[in-house]
Amino acid sequence: MNKQTAFLTWQDPDSRDWHVIGVLEYEKEQYSFRYTQGSRATKNFVPFSGMENLTKEYRSSGLFPVFQNRLLSSKRPEFPKFISWLGLNSETANSMDVLTRSGGVRGTDNLQLFPKIELENDGQFEHVFFVHGVRYLPESAQKRIDSIKSGDTLYACLDIQNEFDHNAVLLRTQNPPELLGYIPRYLSLELFSILKEDLNTMSFTAELISNEAPESYKLLCRVKGKLSTELQNSFMAGQEYQPLTD
Repeated sequence: MNKQTAFLTWQDPDSRDWHVIGVLEYEKEQYSFRYTQGSRATKNFVPFSGMENLTKEYRSSGLFPVFQNRLLSSKRPEFPKFISWLGLNSETANSMDVLTRSGGVRGTDNLQLFPKIELENDGQFEHVFFVHGVRYLPESAQKRIDSIKSGDTLYACLDIQNEFDHNAVLLRTQNPPELLGYIPRYLSLELFSILKEDLNTMSFTAELISNEAPESYKLLCRVKGKLSTELQNSFMAGQEYQPLTD
């Protein structure tokens, strides 16, 4: 299996800004974790218990507790349904697949994971994600999601007047036009400027609709695109992404 990489983001409780504070990797049945430059962006961030050294690379044959605690136990009766909402195969999905697809979100803290999007040699990429922020939209948006079918084309809208996120990108349907939610912040940060230049650079489709799922796992989408050589070099490579140790 190829190396799997996930970035860990943390929300500052004072500013409410999100920062990339770590990178988790899995390769050859070994996990590694390193803090990134984003962990030093604010004095409010406190390193995890047992991982207090920001410049050390941590290695383990098992998943680190801070991440293991974010996985739903396979023994729970709702586990098969949860995996199906994520669009994963319960027989082949590993812990990294579940963490990166679900975000590893817990209601008791302000941490979230997302996968590193791998680019092809020519800059092409595909990525699946759940829409966010449906609760901020009219009830009609939630009803519209229930009527969407897998493979339906969706359209990106730049929410340039969003006072909370200047890089916010909404997805909508065409006929009739209806807002469905936002693409995740980690993705909008990378794609906003590209879409601003040419909305046709990317294509969005509905991947999976799970009507019985909670709001955050109801609509799984897919984006396809191609980046120029210049953009490839900067994609998911900003200062906050850089590890504090080589």
